[in-house]
Amino acid sequence: MKPVGYLFKKAEGLEGEPGIFYDYIFAGNGVYISAESPLIKGVVCISPVEIRGLALMEEKAEMVHGKIPEYIYDLSLSTLMVGSEREQYQAITWEGEYRLRIPTQERQAAQVRYERLPSPVMDIHSHGRGQAWFSVIDDGDEQGLRLYMVVGRLDTYLPEVELRLGVYGYFTSLTVEKVFDVST
Repeated sequence: MKPVGYLFKKAEGLEGEPGIFYDYIFAGNGVYISAESPLIKGVVCISPVEIRGLALMEEKAEMVHGKIPEYIYDLSLSTLMVGSEREQYQAITWEGEYRLRIPTQERQAAQVRYERLPSPVMDIHSHGRGQAWFSVIDDGDEQGLRLYMVVGRLDTYLPEVELRLGVYGYFTSLTVEKVFDVST
């Protein structure tokens, strides 16, 4: 079996040899990358383009153990707001249940270095009082199969939040409702 697979999305299903780590999928509406781990299944469009004769495909972000509870989202924001003057890092891990973890870290105004944790489902970092956006540095750092969240405007009552799914350097935006089990 090859490390990377190349598949075609036909009306009957996927055709081709799948890879061990991830697959590129050619579909009627673009080229996609697909990967799964024991924690996340993801499909991201890496190049929208019409390819005649192939079936259409959709992006997908699925947490194997279901959505993350709302209280973890609330706890994350509350904890980040306490030290809003410098960047911070948190992770949501799977340890038989979702847990918010704050590892040992060195925090600066525009940078944070942290200890890596096992079984991360989501990496979270703050931009302190600045806007929530994924920088070019974030794009370079966030190369795994994982959910990513950046939080900004921590000096306000309603911080800004941006979420995305990363599949080995390719990304798609997500909503809070897609990832967290929030009440409507």
